Amino acid sequence: MRYASLFLFPIVVLLGACSIEDRIERREDRLLGTWQIDKATFKDDNALFGSNVTNEFRGDVVTFFPDYTLLYQTGVGTLFDGYWAISAVRDLDDDTEFTLDADFFDFTGRPDFQWLGTINRLTGNSLNITVFERGGVLQLRWDKL
Repeated sequence: MRYASLFLFPIVVLLGACSIEDRIERREDRLLGTWQIDKATFKDDNALFGSNVTNEFRGDVVTFFPDYTLLYQTGVGTLFDGYWAISAVRDLDDDTEFTLDADFFDFTGRPDFQWLGTINRLTGNSLNITVFERGGVLQLRWDKL
């Protein structure tokens, strides 16, 4: 029995010791694919409550590709392409926050808009991000297609 615990201890340590790069890579893998907007809210900097702005994003679809490019199509058919990256930020308490940085360009290649936000939830079927914009915070909830 003593030898069994000596054998299991290194395995438990190895499984628990996951590098930050591995954690980012797992999130990148989950992000790949096509997502459709489910809900959107916007809260002005000085507002007590947020406003439901889902109708402004109705029908929007974003696809994240393995080469760190993306394609965003609005509900009315306007296309934007761009680049994305996931990063990790550790605070003093050693808590890790994962961020999404996405740059979107119009059909002429000029910058149009950017997401710089926090990933609140990322599973195989659900993506929730908080995007920090000038004048407020945009919260987007996406479902995987």
